[in-house]
Amino acid sequence: MSQAFADEEQRMQEFWQLLEVEFNMTSQRAKYHKAETDGSFIHLGGMLVNVEVTNEIGCGAGAIHVQNAAYAAVHAFQAKKVRGKSVCPTLLIELAGPNMSLSGAVYTDMALCDQLSPMVSLQWPHSRLMVQAAKCFAAIRKALPSLHSFYEALDQQALEQQELIRQLEDPYKTSFIGSHGSAQHLLYHKKLSRTCFKATLDSQEGLVLVKFCKSYSKDAHTCLSSHGYAPNLVAIASLTYGWLMVVMEFVTGCLWDEAPKKPVATLEAAVHLLHQAGFVHGDLRSNNIFVLADSVRVIDFEWAGVMEQSTYPHFMNHTDLTWPDGPRNGQLIKQEHDLWWLKLLCDQAAASLVAY
Repeated sequence: MSQAFADEEQRMQEFWQLLEVEFNMTSQRAKYHKAETDGSFIHLGGMLVNVEVTNEIGCGAGAIHVQNAAYAAVHAFQAKKVRGKSVCPTLLIELAGPNMSLSGAVYTDMALCDQLSPMVSLQWPHSRLMVQAAKCFAAIRKALPSLHSFYEALDQQALEQQELIRQLEDPYKTSFIGSHGSAQHLLYHKKLSRTCFKATLDSQEGLVLVKFCKSYSKDAHTCLSSHGYAPNLVAIASLTYGWLMVVMEFVTGCLWDEAPKKPVATLEAAVHLLHQAGFVHGDLRSNNIFVLADSVRVIDFEWAGVMEQSTYPHFMNHTDLTWPDGPRNGQLIKQEHDLWWLKLLCDQAAASLVAY
């Protein structure tokens, strides 16, 4: 593929031959309206692989990754039998001159497409480039049988409507290894936000909250939950690309702003306990404080951590939110920042008493 080709058609035909020899994959051009793909592998109505080719980088009528994802999206929404049962996972291969990249696409209530690799040169010989290319081809070799098996199994399924909804809307992660080393299975019931879901566990009664995030302080959370100031923490599971799945007790109280009676002394005790243990929270806004009768449950420990070590994330919202003096992107989270929020919450409680 590193040689020069007269046009895109020649490069595409050569790539088709490579895919057939290496992966036993027979490509064909799929037509959608007035456009057609540069090679698709369709099985039982599902698009396993779609290829988009340009003769060189910068050639063609548009961005190669966008075009590739668009073809997969059109196929997913036209293949109603497959779409009605699944999120239509598709491996996308982009070839621009002697350069190749991999992307992946699924379709839930929206189209989701991620680039899985950078553009990798196929020019030979070059040891480092050869290793990068070999990893991409190994990924294709591993993905194809999995996608083939997925659509084979899907063809045999007759799912109930509720099962279809769950498959299309709920997270793919439905289990984790519990503290005793056994698998715990989740059943999702409701999407609360983009990253939070209400669920139940097969191993215990009661609801749990499942939160997906990139960072979380288990120690700070446990410090408060062990004294009843935070929801009981069930598990934290590591996922791919640095994501975490945090499972905790589901809290049914009301938010601090909504509580007619605000237990100020309990909130003060919780914050002081956290600081005495050497932790800071960093985001003690009212929407992170639940009130249950005379008690509180502090939530959202994504920024929390060890004092004088934990930092604010980059790209904080300084436009819509008012912060204490000091918090800046990447700067240390200070104890006095938490105390600023605590004073603000206590002042709100005093003002609400006056109002009543």
